[in-house]
Amino acid sequence: MGFLEELRSATIESISKAATNAFCTVVVSSQDDAKINDIKTELTAIDGELDVAYKQIGEKYFKYISETKESPVIEVEDILNLMEPKQEKRNEMKAQLAELEKKVKDQVILQEKEKFENEFKRQKDALDRAKSIDVISEDEYNSKLKEYTKKLENFQAIRNVKKQYELGIISYNELQMKLRELT
Repeated sequence: MGFLEELRSATIESISKAATNAFCTVVVSSQDDAKINDIKTELTAIDGELDVAYKQIGEKYFKYISETKESPVIEVEDILNLMEPKQEKRNEMKAQLAELEKKVKDQVILQEKEKFENEFKRQKDALDRAKSIDVISEDEYNSKLKEYTKKLENFQAIRNVKKQYELGIISYNELQMKLRELT
């Protein structure tokens, strides 16, 4: 009974770790998504305020030209002074947004890579079992292991090809052809 208890304990521990990791990932991802949405909302508000300032400058410009029929020398210093801090805040927020979006993208890539690596491990374990009970030959084992290893090594290239298809850069046939080459 000792072996079965150890197996049960290891299985429960493994499931517990996986559940905890998944929960933590969802919480962090949700927080990052909320931050991204907050920044986008604030950027939209700042852009609206800047648009009003641009409109005021345009109105002053048009009014001056209409009245004087001369090249403008209009006073917009007050408006520019109001715009400058908003423009600076806008630039800071855009940098923050880019940083957060990169962090989220990197997290997604790490999750996908971990999933890919787990799939490789599962496939390799199945191959090892099949080989140990003489279900497959050494040549079949090596061939399949090489195929699985190639998929793992080409993880980023496979991901990029799929993204190209999602963006409409390549056709479905090109996607299939490139994936066959990479796997």
